[in-house]
Amino acid sequence: MALPVLYEIAKDYKDALEELTDLEDEAIVDTLEGLKGTLEAKSENIIKYTQNLDGTINAIKEAEKNMAERRKRLEKRVSNIKKYVKNVMEENQIKKIETVHFDLTIKKNPPKAIIEDEEMIPETFIDKQVTEKVNLKKVKDELKKGESVHGARLVQETRLDIK
Repeated sequence: MALPVLYEIAKDYKDALEELTDLEDEAIVDTLEGLKGTLEAKSENIIKYTQNLDGTINAIKEAEKNMAERRKRLEKRVSNIKKYVKNVMEENQIKKIETVHFDLTIKKNPPKAIIEDEEMIPETFIDKQVTEKVNLKKVKDELKKGESVHGARLVQETRLDIK
């Protein structure tokens, strides 16, 4: 038989509270203590489970970080090997190497502009970028003062704090 889930225990607790008026004092205390203990134990086990999941999440994050670092090292190695082959071909004035599997060819890239000193570039070549962003702190401060801000409202939410 499976243990009752937390929402079922909470419902039982609520139902018991509603029926307390018909019970004797000792029965009320026993009922509440039994339900409270079950609710506390179930909540504790659920939080332990979430802490276990947090540990798994952290392990996955660490593995992702390690894999990203390894990928970057491999990408750098591939780039360096390709540069090496290109340099050897250029030093020996070899424009093309044909093999059974592929052809290696030295080709010119399209021209590109290199900015050496951005401050010396004439204004006609500068693109202006304007970004608009709602200042949440200002909106919140205004709402906290009791002022109205169209399109916004102040809410007070709750959170589960685990110590």
